Amino acid sequence: MIQRRRPKERFVYVLDYMKEGNPLDRHKMHRNKPIVQVVGEEFFILMEAFPNRELEQGERLDLESPQPSAKIDTTIYYNDLTSVAKGNLEKVIEKIITDKENLFVAFFNKSEPLTLKFHALELLPGIGKKTLRIILDQRKAKIFESYKDIENRTGLKNVSQIIKKRIMSEIIKQNIEESDSHEDKYYLFVYPIDLDKKQDIVYIGYLEKLKQVI
Repeated sequence: MIQRRRPKERFVYVLDYMKEGNPLDRHKMHRNKPIVQVVGEEFFILMEAFPNRELEQGERLDLESPQPSAKIDTTIYYNDLTSVAKGNLEKVIEKIITDKENLFVAFFNKSEPLTLKFHALELLPGIGKKTLRIILDQRKAKIFESYKDIENRTGLKNVSQIIKKRIMSEIIKQNIEESDSHEDKYYLFVYPIDLDKKQDIVYIGYLEKLKQVI
């Protein structure tokens, strides 16, 4: 099995900053020294890092700056997040979805079938065969230009929330050991940190692909 190197996140958002450390952290080194929990902007990877200064919740950090504000120590799972970090995660994802509207709209325009009978769009909450057909017909006639355009032409409501629910499910399900659902093995947007350990995981990485062509 060919192993793929886990991608690096350049930009991350602060979910929780703990000046005194996190006494409940499963990593011993993180229990009594400043620690920060972050989420990556491109692959939605959850991580813990050692901060070089005091940080604010929701702050965007450039890890490749000459003097980075934090140094990544390890990847973590959703269940490792503090309650504060979990509360901020959805807000940060909403911001990323807003800021990267062109990429997510491109997903609606360019996504393809995953199997002969199952399309990538069907992994989004609320999209069944009937809605899928409407989307495919509409994008064939004219590509979608915005979230609002998708909503107006397909009948979907609050596209950004639909995308957020999918991203959240991909982040959370990494804590689940096994699933019988064929949907749960696919990762459209989130890079699964156990990709090389679980053979049933399929990373599609649509944002990574679309970024190279639009």
